[in-house]
Amino acid sequence: MTQDNVKQNTITKRRVDITWLVKVIVFGVLLAAAGAFFGLALKWAGDGYVHLVPGTWVLWDAIRLGLCVMGSFAAVAVTAGFVAILIRPFWVAVLCFLVSSLSLFLTFEISILSLVIALIYFVMGIGYLAGVRTEIAHRIKFSIWQIRGSQTVLLVFLVALACTSLYFGYAEKINAEGYKLNDKAISGVVTFVRDHVIDRVFPEEDINKAQILEDLRGYLDNDLQDDMASYQGYVPMGLAAIAFSVLMLATFVLSWFPLLILSVIFFLLLRLKLVKRKAHPVEVTRLTIQ
Repeated sequence: MTQDNVKQNTITKRRVDITWLVKVIVFGVLLAAAGAFFGLALKWAGDGYVHLVPGTWVLWDAIRLGLCVMGSFAAVAVTAGFVAILIRPFWVAVLCFLVSSLSLFLTFEISILSLVIALIYFVMGIGYLAGVRTEIAHRIKFSIWQIRGSQTVLLVFLVALACTSLYFGYAEKINAEGYKLNDKAISGVVTFVRDHVIDRVFPEEDINKAQILEDLRGYLDNDLQDDMASYQGYVPMGLAAIAFSVLMLATFVLSWFPLLILSVIFFLLLRLKLVKRKAHPVEVTRLTIQ
């Protein structure tokens, strides 16, 4: 091999290394940004109980909160898919998830809870990377839809982390103030009983229904907090369970959406020749008769 060929090969190798480094930085930054977005969504979820509990229910604010949380799920799923599929070797992809976990920790809150959630997110990310690579390795022809199993597990963990933040946010509020319905919630309960319940429970004409409603209002306003004292710890748990059920249903219905985004972007990247398909020899196991 001539000196010119050696020089040309060195230049080509350097270009490949620079291109690889640029792609790692780009996809790593995108995953870090998604981790930061998810951290903000966890922070919003921790304060989001004010839009979900009786008496503070605000429909559009609840919808906006749900869209932000679901959007953070999609952002993490899409960027994690890029890193899992394109970044080699494995330890570099793990490093990208470590940076994303740090971004989550910094944007959520500086606390033990945030640290634990960031660690869970990091471990979950490693499991996701390993799962995606295993799923791809066992397929002869690559397809984005092959990673759906690993992505579903990832989304379940993200939903669980969001509901955990919601639980601790509401639990902190109840521990500080106790469980108490506000005036709007009390009026809503009394109105509902007056319009739909009391005539069915007390059909007699001689019953003082106005007094019953007044007693109900007095109980909700004065005595309910004392009666709920020993059970108030279960209220955040119930709210978090309801939120988990709703988010899981929405996540399973829309789980194809991040994969669709990945498919479209990979199609564009292939057309722009920023990524390329490369064949690798694989061993195929078959059963035979001895």
